[in-house]
Amino acid sequence: MSTAELFLAPDEIEEFIAETLADDLLLWIGDEGREIGLCPYITFYVYHQKSDYLPVADKIIAISKEFEALIDEPFQIVWKDDTQDWLPANDPRLPTDLLKEAKDRQDNLHSFWLMATDQDSDATTARWAICAKVDDGGMRYTRLKLTFRHKWYNQNRARWQAFVKDCIARLQPEHCYSGFEVGNGGFNILGAYECDVLERICADYFYGMDIDHTSTMAFHSYRFHRDDAQFEPELVEGRDPSVKYVNPSNLGAGLRTPTWCFLLAPYWRAKLGKSEAEVRAELDDPRIEITAIPFAVGPHNPNGEAALWIRLGELDLHPVKNGVPDLLIKANRLIRPVRCDDLMLLTLDPWDDDPNPRFDYESSLRWMRRFDEDSDWPNAEIRAKYALGYVKRPNILAGNPCPEAGWWFTPAQANSRRYFKQGEVMPSVGGDYGLTFWQWSPDQSTPKL
Repeated sequence: MSTAELFLAPDEIEEFIAETLADDLLLWIGDEGREIGLCPYITFYVYHQKSDYLPVADKIIAISKEFEALIDEPFQIVWKDDTQDWLPANDPRLPTDLLKEAKDRQDNLHSFWLMATDQDSDATTARWAICAKVDDGGMRYTRLKLTFRHKWYNQNRARWQAFVKDCIARLQPEHCYSGFEVGNGGFNILGAYECDVLERICADYFYGMDIDHTSTMAFHSYRFHRDDAQFEPELVEGRDPSVKYVNPSNLGAGLRTPTWCFLLAPYWRAKLGKSEAEVRAELDDPRIEITAIPFAVGPHNPNGEAALWIRLGELDLHPVKNGVPDLLIKANRLIRPVRCDDLMLLTLDPWDDDPNPRFDYESSLRWMRRFDEDSDWPNAEIRAKYALGYVKRPNILAGNPCPEAGWWFTPAQANSRRYFKQGEVMPSVGGDYGLTFWQWSPDQSTPKL
């Protein structure tokens, strides 16, 4: 990609946004081998002590095997950690005993990486991918990121949610987020210039797009916290003892703005000062599902409180044209006192003649605060325009009459947008997608000849 020319011209952006909304199959753009698009993901950030390195690695290895058994397309390439190479998934040089591999990496003072993707390039947005980095528990969360296929999810929602809740129960993460993102797989966001640009472009169109840069967000500074189990006094020698050093730019300092599913771990609920009952009361809405998951007693959970896994309605990109989603406003209002507004989204320094949009410090702050009542994201004019008169329409199962005349589409078929009269029976489109649901189209314009 040239950094002296536009990555996407305005008409190409409009086409990309429209086709992404019209077809939930992954839509890629970009050069061959570096195609990118929007896709769902989930990431678990695990706080642990150094002594927990191997038990955590063992859990992640077990989860990776279960995940691989779940997916409907095989991995094409797999990371070989000791030689730092991507190899074909069936290559005999890949280790068969991953726990031994993890221990060897620990003995040599290295982190343990476990990565695989169903694409033949780690720079391409995957339909299925796994990326785990097991750290020694010092200054970083161990993290596990799973990229999953939207089409498969729509057909296996209960199965996926059960798998996720089991992962949370086993890993006991301190942060966990799920939603749509510009798929980076978690492999190497630093230097992924196209991803940075597409994230900034899509941020103007989708309230439900998340940004998850595990390589930077996983840092925490608990070794500098005077009241933390990992505190190391020599690191703050000579500093004012009345000041608790906190790195404000990463997940050790607070929660991310929620987009779909997020975890309220005991550590953060304690900082909020709210009981489980108070959280449930504040998020009381039939569209919100809250699951209490038992967490063990530990340095950040002295009373053995449960974590709350919170799902805000259905997986949705929430187009800006539909207005600010009320569920995301509600969840944002809850976590705002412990939200990390300074979570930097800029991975590469911008240069003066770069014509492409990128997040900077000011826009990062505005984006993190986009669900606040006084927010103007993406701008005041658009926000005011779509705040008035928007009506959320339910999705309609095929075989039922159309409740409102207008343009509808179904994710079960590409280019399916069509006009229905009120009362007209909405048909099934068949195929292997499963049940056909018709959705109100964000584009109500008549097609041009």
